[in-house]
Amino acid sequence: MKLIYILIALFFTTTSYAQVDQKKQRAIDSSHHVAINPKNSIDVRLKAYKYCAWKTIYVDFNQGLKHSIAFLEFAKTSSDYKMTSKAYHYLGHSQMMLGLFDEASKTLQEGLDNAIKNNYHNGIAELNGDLGNLNNSLGNSELALAYHYKSLEHSQTYNLRIEYARAQINIGEIYEAQGKYKLSIETFEEALNYCHINKLVGFKSSIYESLGDINLSIKEYKTAEKNYTTAVDYAKRLNNNNRLIHSLNKLGELHIVLNNLITASAYFKQALHIATTRKAYVSQAKIRANLAHTYLLQNDTRSALEYISLAINQFENLKIKDDLDKAYIIAANIYSKRNQISESHNYYQKAYHLAKESNLLQTLKLASEGLALTHEKRGDLLNSVKYHKEFNTYNNKIRDEEDIKDIIRLDLQDTYKQKSFKDSINKVNEIKQLQFEYNKKEERSKLKNYIAITSILALILIVLCITYYYFENKKTAAVLAAKNKAIKAALKDKEILLKEVHHRVKNNMQVVSSILYLKSKSTEDDVTKEALSDSKKRIDAMQLVHQKMYQKGNYQQIDVLEYFNDIVNLLLKPIQSPEDRFEVHGKVLWLDVEQAQALGFILHELIANSIKHAWRKTDQKQVDIRAAKTGTNTITFNYTDNGEGLPERFNIETTKSFGMKLVYSLSTRQLLGKIETNNANGFALNITFNAR
Repeated sequence: MKLIYILIALFFTTTSYAQVDQKKQRAIDSSHHVAINPKNSIDVRLKAYKYCAWKTIYVDFNQGLKHSIAFLEFAKTSSDYKMTSKAYHYLGHSQMMLGLFDEASKTLQEGLDNAIKNNYHNGIAELNGDLGNLNNSLGNSELALAYHYKSLEHSQTYNLRIEYARAQINIGEIYEAQGKYKLSIETFEEALNYCHINKLVGFKSSIYESLGDINLSIKEYKTAEKNYTTAVDYAKRLNNNNRLIHSLNKLGELHIVLNNLITASAYFKQALHIATTRKAYVSQAKIRANLAHTYLLQNDTRSALEYISLAINQFENLKIKDDLDKAYIIAANIYSKRNQISESHNYYQKAYHLAKESNLLQTLKLASEGLALTHEKRGDLLNSVKYHKEFNTYNNKIRDEEDIKDIIRLDLQDTYKQKSFKDSINKVNEIKQLQFEYNKKEERSKLKNYIAITSILALILIVLCITYYYFENKKTAAVLAAKNKAIKAALKDKEILLKEVHHRVKNNMQVVSSILYLKSKSTEDDVTKEALSDSKKRIDAMQLVHQKMYQKGNYQQIDVLEYFNDIVNLLLKPIQSPEDRFEVHGKVLWLDVEQAQALGFILHELIANSIKHAWRKTDQKQVDIRAAKTGTNTITFNYTDNGEGLPERFNIETTKSFGMKLVYSLSTRQLLGKIETNNANGFALNITFNAR
């Protein structure tokens, strides 16, 4: 069996945990070629370097370190201080994850100085936060807090919402580690409220997970489970697999405390499945260690040994120190359970040295106790006594800290109990209110039943009446349908007949117009020729009305502006020179056929009058025609030209001119309107009448 575990370890060692899957690695390699190609622009190369670093620093620390160094070296040669600041951030993170704390400190401080020099606020806030995280990892919590508060203040001053939220979360986590649970809870709740206001949903899973950690510390297990579950929900909603893995792992750890080992194992396996699918190797190592602990508590040392061997191999190959001490302790306990004293002693020794470096009291306590027992079993009483003394020392230190924390826990538990009591009172009141509302609802329900029965009876009566009227109406409708069919057929025949009549009228007018034209051509007398020509044009104007009706299929109304344009084209276009201007103004205006035809005759006479009397041969000609609806039913027609105007004592009511007599007659008798003339700037005529 031991050989099997050695072979498993050898397999993972030879594969070296290629943490980036092949598809992503190909993309990273492709970007790296872009980055190192001097033919590409600086901006393109910077983006390529950034991509390589960003895709590796969180999953493959060694590769992340290599790409971050290259990114920073190239960024320093450019003038892009934003990219340079981001490169410092990536490199510092990679160095910190690999335990290169001195190098990380130097890198991050240099990056902060560079950001301050360039007055780059995002970089200042981010790198202060990085230095805070570094000092927290080194156990300098007060200095870490100072850096995080600098990040917080800077973010608040320059409205950097993401960095502000991140700083609040980091501060809350440090307070939690210090046992300042009240301050930690207040900080996290403030951060939660800030994220809610600013719609920073991405941080909520992390905050709820941290609140769950505090609840677990003060033994408020139900509240802890509620917060961890909320963290899981937010992680799923945002498709944040890393946070989902963390929160599921925390739920597993909670159920170990509650001794619900089967539930804990289920959560760990769920987290491990996601971590394996997403190739999150760091998380895999931590979860496998927790699964090993769970199997150990269930006395399944075979499964426990399998998982812890894989976990430790991952930790060591990835050079991860975080939680490695705990994995060594679990391995030592498993071997101790299997009475393999030598292996147990080796792992206690490893845990002891690792904890000594980072001053991890809990691990030092467990490791010294384990070493004391293994030395005793080996017969080395001198070292056994030595480690027993160390165990007592560390135990006393932890007990002193635990006593202080117990006081804080009791205070917080009392706060939670008071809150729970208030919640209980509120729930009792809510239940009473619900009972009252239920009783009222029951009464309303009975009343509704009576109303429903009455309504059903009334409805039946109504349905019977409707049925009777339906069949009666159906009979009537059948008779009406037959009559309507006959009416529609007659109407269709009438429309066809009317269309044919207008078509024939138009054709007859065309014939008359042609006859007049031919007669005028064969007549030598000028007066007769002019009379025949005028008559032809009047016939053409009348013909246009019938043509419009025939084309549009509307025998009730026509668009007078379109009709006017046709008359202008008929009469004025033949005499128009490039300098002349003949315009019809207004929007679409539909009028009764008779009124439209009357206006057409009037316009024809006015244009004919202008052509004969208004201009000399060399004059620039100008005619403006307007027709519009000015009131609910009032139509205004206006005609102006720039000619010589009417004679001084001209009176349209008493004139002997046939054309102007026709204009006056059509305006007052057929249109029943008012007519006005004006000689201010040429000739102007205005007619106002009511539309039919």
